[in-house]
Amino acid sequence: MNRQLPLVSVIVPTKNSSKTIKRCLDSVRGQTYQNIEIIVVDNHSTDQTVSTAKKYSDKVYTHGPERSAQVNFGVSKAQGGLVYKVDSDFVLDPEVISQCVAKIAEGCDAVVVHNSPDISVSWIAKIRKFEVDMYKYDLTHSSARFLKKAVYEKIGGFNEKITAGEDYDFQNKLNKRGFKTGFIEAEALHLGEPTNLWKHLMKYFIYGGDFVHYASENKKESLRQLNIIRPVYLRHWQKFFAHPVLGMEFIIYTLLKYGFGGAGYLSKTVNRVLK
Repeated sequence: MNRQLPLVSVIVPTKNSSKTIKRCLDSVRGQTYQNIEIIVVDNHSTDQTVSTAKKYSDKVYTHGPERSAQVNFGVSKAQGGLVYKVDSDFVLDPEVISQCVAKIAEGCDAVVVHNSPDISVSWIAKIRKFEVDMYKYDLTHSSARFLKKAVYEKIGGFNEKITAGEDYDFQNKLNKRGFKTGFIEAEALHLGEPTNLWKHLMKYFIYGGDFVHYASENKKESLRQLNIIRPVYLRHWQKFFAHPVLGMEFIIYTLLKYGFGGAGYLSKTVNRVLK
């Protein structure tokens, strides 16, 4: 029976992911849809990531220098006509892949799987969930991870020059080529939420510098996707009234995040001009 179903190649990029990789791969193995191959592409981990991954798949490779290149390499090794990028700190609902395959059968070329923060990780994760869950079914701030392999290849996969905003860039390429993107109800839980606010904000400072590459190749789209005031917030205005304290924390968090990201972007832009 499985041979009659489309083979789905699940691509998992890893880098010192030993804390989460087992739960991630258990959730892939636990899918109600069973015609799956697991491909793990590791970026020179120094922990137990590779040894754990080899318990789940004989397709475990080493490749870098970062996740976009890892996923592109993984897709090149995929035997399935459908591919699904799953980060190593995601835990999938059991119905995720079956719903994605069904959506492709309905005529979609690609599918968005909503990734929601695990609020048990930290108080920052609760604020991020308040924000991220507003993006479900919103294509401007979402990106397909499940799609036909042929479509992936037609758009050239992930842009390996972009290390922040690569998901936005990927979806923009799908949109520009006229490929149809759908959504499913089942979700993935994101375990790797930040626990230290300062380190988290410094990450956005670094991302801000990296976004220079994204913005240079997505000039029109970046104005909408990186805007601090987003229409999706207005469409969910009731959430702010239902949870006023969390809403205020989100506003403060957003200002800090954009402040650090903007500083990183400005710093990188100035350095490029001076060079």
